[in-house]
Amino acid sequence: MSNIASSGSDRISALLASFAIGDSFYGLDASAVQEVIRVPAMTRVPHAPAAVLGVINLRGRIVTILDAAVVLGHLKSVPCRDSRIFVVENRGEFLGLLVDKVAEVVEYDPSAANPVPANVPREQGCFYKGIHVAGGRAIALLNPEQMLEVASASPPQPRAAA
Repeated sequence: MSNIASSGSDRISALLASFAIGDSFYGLDASAVQEVIRVPAMTRVPHAPAAVLGVINLRGRIVTILDAAVVLGHLKSVPCRDSRIFVVENRGEFLGLLVDKVAEVVEYDPSAANPVPANVPREQGCFYKGIHVAGGRAIALLNPEQMLEVASASPPQPRAAA
């Protein structure tokens, strides 16, 4: 099911599920979000990349949970009552993004994305599809495909003692 619609002015619009990490606002195309859940107990994954918090079993599906704050260059998240996990699917794999707080679902024009600012480090810039102004605020549209790469990246190997 698509969340893209055409308004009377032939402008294409879509829905953006937005959330906060610290004082910054991010979003995912709502059609990519399978569900939003409370933070459950997780099973740690030894030697996983630093951004991987663990895995959960969500009704028979294994979901890798990423700390979106770490991936995007913020300090490590401390889950609280407002924290949630946005579950997305890509190429048959399920990924959960831990966020500080759910914001709102807003309408946006996918073709009207502003470029990622030049001051965003390249390591984090690859996770953005663009910046949208919606609901009165700037929201960075995330690329879940790139974030999934973090979950499947090989962790750094320990160096041998000299």
